Amino acid sequence: MSAKAIIAALAVVIVGVGGVILMLTLGRGHTVYVPDDAVRHREKGEFLVNKRRHTTNRQKKAELLTQAIDEFKLALKSKPDFEVAHNMLGHCYIERGQWEDALLNLNQALKIRSDYPAARFNRARVYQRLSVGKRDHRYIDMAIADYRVALKSELAANFVGDLHKALADAYRQKGDYRQAIEELKAYIKKAPHAHDAVLVRRKIRGLQLMRKGTAPPLSAPLH
Repeated sequence: MSAKAIIAALAVVIVGVGGVILMLTLGRGHTVYVPDDAVRHREKGEFLVNKRRHTTNRQKKAELLTQAIDEFKLALKSKPDFEVAHNMLGHCYIERGQWEDALLNLNQALKIRSDYPAARFNRARVYQRLSVGKRDHRYIDMAIADYRVALKSELAANFVGDLHKALADAYRQKGDYRQAIEELKAYIKKAPHAHDAVLVRRKIRGLQLMRKGTAPPLSAPLH
């Protein structure tokens, strides 16, 4: 294999790994000075998060998550107003089920940078989880509001589809099947050839059945 081919192959691997954390770190949209130490610890933390994603051993996954948390904390020690590190730390706490710690960091990320759709997406995930088992709709409405704000941001262009699917799930959880269907239809219209397009169409049909007791066949065009 030539040197150029080797470099190209490595580039594909790096891009593939980087894509996993893209949604978690994108959406800053501005340039700030970040100390080298903070950058190094953030990058190491993101590497550990990705490594954990590709690990099946439960004990190893827990260890990698703890190591990632330590790295993001070190990044914040070097730069306390590092919103990306706050967002990533919030994400790690979500993975642990530590909702209060997650909210603390995600709120801080949004306090530093209000137009940070990745942090707003993660905070909505926490609100949606906290709404489970609650009779009132306070938390689910807060989740929907955050998803909506993130969806309006130009900085969310790389994960608009995920936002539509998350909104659909939130509306379904609230019992608003009509709006859940609309969000999934919006996803299909923007990404008709997405890898999960067939699955999403099945979800739309399932929601239509739940709402009206009848639904068009999967092959029918969306309106």
